[in-house]
Amino acid sequence: MSTTSPKQLVDEFKKSGEFDRLRRELLSQFQHNDRITAFKSRIEDIARQRLASDSKLIHMPHDAVHRELMGEIDRYPIVERAVAEAPLLSEADFVANIRTSIERILGEIKGRENSGSADLTKEDASKAAPVAKLALPNGDIAETRRH
Repeated sequence: MSTTSPKQLVDEFKKSGEFDRLRRELLSQFQHNDRITAFKSRIEDIARQRLASDSKLIHMPHDAVHRELMGEIDRYPIVERAVAEAPLLSEADFVANIRTSIERILGEIKGRENSGSADLTKEDASKAAPVAKLALPNGDIAETRRH
């Protein structure tokens, strides 16, 4: 399968297991960070305020109360702020690991493509296939050939 779009590159990234590995790494770091206590406290405060201000919530089914509280929490940029403050996302090693993973995946894709069409030279491929570009978290650009 050739990668013809950023979406396909993301799909390959997920299939490789890197997405889940990075997700687990981010979650682990977040859970073991000093900011988690403040994050949980803020969510509890919002939920308590909503429960105190709306007495009919006590008589609603559990699922409905959960939806109401989640809606209330979504009104505040708590999660966005926590993500923006996550130090791992701005660490050079983390970004370098993502870049390395993407380059490896692109290399595997290119290897599969080349093994299926050994007669096509690199120059022929560059003429025949437009380039799809993907912006990486560190601002670099990854390129894939469109077929």
